[in-house]
Amino acid sequence: MNRKDPLERHLLTRCYDSESRIQELLSSRYSVSGDQKPSLVLLPTGMASDSNRPSLNTRSKTRSMDAIRKQKTRYVVRDYVKTTLNNQKKLVKKIQAHNRRYKNVDEAKRKTFPIKKMIEKYSIPQYSDFVAMNNMWQDYIQTLLFPNPDSSTLPGIGTMLPKLATADYHGCLLTVIDSSNKLLKGVRGIVVLDTQHTFILVVPQNEDAKDGNDHKTSFSPTEQVGGLRAIAKKGSLFGFDVLIPKDNEEECLGFTIAGTRFEFRSPDRAARKFKNHKVNDLI
Repeated sequence: MNRKDPLERHLLTRCYDSESRIQELLSSRYSVSGDQKPSLVLLPTGMASDSNRPSLNTRSKTRSMDAIRKQKTRYVVRDYVKTTLNNQKKLVKKIQAHNRRYKNVDEAKRKTFPIKKMIEKYSIPQYSDFVAMNNMWQDYIQTLLFPNPDSSTLPGIGTMLPKLATADYHGCLLTVIDSSNKLLKGVRGIVVLDTQHTFILVVPQNEDAKDGNDHKTSFSPTEQVGGLRAIAKKGSLFGFDVLIPKDNEEECLGFTIAGTRFEFRSPDRAARKFKNHKVNDLI
């Protein structure tokens, strides 16, 4: 230890004029028995403290993880889808009960079911509200597949397919070409949620609910309600069209999705490298 302590001596000269006092302080600075003990003394503040308060190591989180998860967007969307599907089932049952009540009643005396009023009451989403979302998806997929829209030639199919395999399909207008559930064949709608095992579609009402409904005069309760439909990917084939970016022309390319090969979450599929597989189970 340097007993001259030039730095400390310089600082003490700012506070003391007596050289003897400065020397005395320096000599007792590092002494265990001197006035300046090399220790830190903690005194009570006199304020009341909660002795039952748990320590930081054992204190629970101020907000539970469940509450945090519930605020995440995907959980909010799934809760909305679940609630909407339940409301649609209730509305379908009301329509079925109304039809049974007036089954044998003359058409002139039959009351019309207030479908529009009930759709508003149960907050059933309308297909028309998602058309803008489909337009945005068309712009996105055109930019993805056709990076040079001014080119006279289209990219090769080998270039487009890997991009389609990892693309985002929220907003895509899908049509069920075939399905193990024959009641779903022909259903079409805009994708509002792409989960691992299902496409959640918002479908139109009545004649627009399915391909081939143009000549029908009566529709099922499910077709009258419209709203959301959960279509299982497994065992289903989906078709969609991509508009070719050309001036004053509405040409499009049609593609088919094998749902059984698409059972991945959208974020997982974006980072996945797809390989060729046999299609015996799809035929």
